[in-house]
Amino acid sequence: MKIKPLVFFKTVISIGLIALILSRIDIYQTWKQFQTLSLPFVLFALIYYTGCQWLSCLRWLVVLRSTGHSVSIISLLSSYFAGMFLNIFLPGSFGGDVYRVYRVTRETKDSEAALVSVFLERFTGLFALSALAILGLPPAVRVVGRWDIILLFFGCVAALVGGVILIVSPQLLKLAEPWLQKLHLQSLVVRFAKIQILLRQFAQHRQALGLSISLSFVLMLAIVYYHYLIAHQLKIPISFLELLVFIPIIAVITLLPISLGGLGVKEGLWVYLFNRIGLTGEQALLLSVTITMLGWLLALPGGIVLLLDSAGLQHLKQVD
Repeated sequence: MKIKPLVFFKTVISIGLIALILSRIDIYQTWKQFQTLSLPFVLFALIYYTGCQWLSCLRWLVVLRSTGHSVSIISLLSSYFAGMFLNIFLPGSFGGDVYRVYRVTRETKDSEAALVSVFLERFTGLFALSALAILGLPPAVRVVGRWDIILLFFGCVAALVGGVILIVSPQLLKLAEPWLQKLHLQSLVVRFAKIQILLRQFAQHRQALGLSISLSFVLMLAIVYYHYLIAHQLKIPISFLELLVFIPIIAVITLLPISLGGLGVKEGLWVYLFNRIGLTGEQALLLSVTITMLGWLLALPGGIVLLLDSAGLQHLKQVD
């Protein structure tokens, strides 16, 4: 199989960053603290995050119903787990979404509704993350108190809010179009224009829109609390408010397509942010690796779903 240059570049970046981080921390100390995780807590964490995934699927179902279709929550949950599995092990970040569109299309026989539902489910999450980041501005100044983190946080908030406004505003898209064309991103202009039409249609379903955004807020706060619970279990002295500041930063920067699924970049960010509030690189890597490993465990059922769905795997190969 021929390796694409971009995939090779991302692999080198990820491996290089991980090697740099490992060379500067005490691996033994990290492993020793990792062993404080108990099996009951691991099971609890997996159940808790499964609940978060169920909330995501409930949000997805709300969007689907606004298009006139309905799919069972079990079917959506199984495709969500399969998507998690693909997003972890594929070089790109869209394999999971492609599969989810395929699964919904297979059940509804409506590819456009499937695509709209997956996009809008993601978009309401982006909107909630933007609002959550804005809510995190006061604690960013009061709790963290580091100018570099505050600037980084402001930048990420601006990127989130700017992205949401660019997606929903036809006027801003027209202003941005010449600049996007100079960057050879004409296809992005066409895509955003189609997205704006879909958003206007969805906005007419006010009850569905409000419920979807409300579920997104609950979900984002639950994810921050999930990180807090794991940090507390690992005896890492970090507050919920500090995580409320850090998680939007990490979520935004790891979206940049410079590594394999953010691997290496995410760990490096945790180390940097932890060091700025007086915590160690070992603690940062410990939290990041623990979150990642729990995510892998949670994604295993998705691997089984994919193995049973040979047609879905063939569809992904054709898309790739």
